[in-house]
Amino acid sequence: MTLAPFSAARATLPAEPPAAPKATVQPAAPARTDCPAGKVLSFVAHPDDDLLFMNPDQDDAIRAGRCVHTVYLTAGDRGEGLGYTLARERGIMAAYADMAGTADAWNTDGLTVGRHTLVRHTLRAHPRVRLIMLRLPDPWLGDGWGSLTPMSRVESVPHARVRSYAPHPSTYTRDELVRLLAGLIRQERPQAIRLMDPSIAIPYRSLCWRCAGHDHPDHIAGARLVEDAMALAPGDYARTRYLNYPTQERQANLDAVQTARKTMIFLRYMRDDTRLCPPGADCSAPKGPEALWVGRQYYAQPAGQALQAQADPGASSGQR
Repeated sequence: MTLAPFSAARATLPAEPPAAPKATVQPAAPARTDCPAGKVLSFVAHPDDDLLFMNPDQDDAIRAGRCVHTVYLTAGDRGEGLGYTLARERGIMAAYADMAGTADAWNTDGLTVGRHTLVRHTLRAHPRVRLIMLRLPDPWLGDGWGSLTPMSRVESVPHARVRSYAPHPSTYTRDELVRLLAGLIRQERPQAIRLMDPSIAIPYRSLCWRCAGHDHPDHIAGARLVEDAMALAPGDYARTRYLNYPTQERQANLDAVQTARKTMIFLRYMRDDTRLCPPGADCSAPKGPEALWVGRQYYAQPAGQALQAQADPGASSGQR
């Protein structure tokens, strides 16, 4: 299967025009003054997507003293309930504490966006690092690949709804999710937004595991929701889209030091993910596609859009 063109160079893409939004378009406010080195607002579908597909950029931004706020759209529960969700959240918090070089100690509170409240974790010793959880449920709505997930269904099926998990359950339509994300962008006032790849045109029900050019439906659906949110909340922020599963089909492009650190950070997360690291298993190294992803980071170029110089203040120098 022929892949859509992607760029291994840093690129920012021009803002896409609003697609007949139902809400009034409002510009995002200027960058916050409590993040003098710049704020990066990242959106991913699951806990670990950022570690596998947006690193080392996330790590580099934290080490450069930038505010890094990461939004997780789903609970990543795979139908196993809130206990597995909380385990993955513990793992992702531990990984970010490692990136910041601080103790794994966090404050958790509620972040109000409009009429909704989201879970927010703030790293105590480095409060510029924050993790924001929507906790949308994440089981397959069928027999796995070839079926929808709650987020891909609400993104693609008219009038579909999805209800988030405790402690702040909310019910969302597609339009309500887009409005929520747009409101979050306005509140956060980032200088850069990072998101997953919205450009894969394969229908959700036709996606398959480890097929060339394919991706997880949640990755694509979440990125499309964020694209629409950026159209509702335009601003002078850079935007960077990351290639996800298909990076395994490309050459490793991180050097040995980058790969070792990215691997170390992912392993810190993995120790709390009982699917990746079940009791008694050898969890000293990533396995399967994760072993490929930790040596790679690529940017996505949606078809028909030109490349421009990357202005993301949290992106590291060099080319990937």
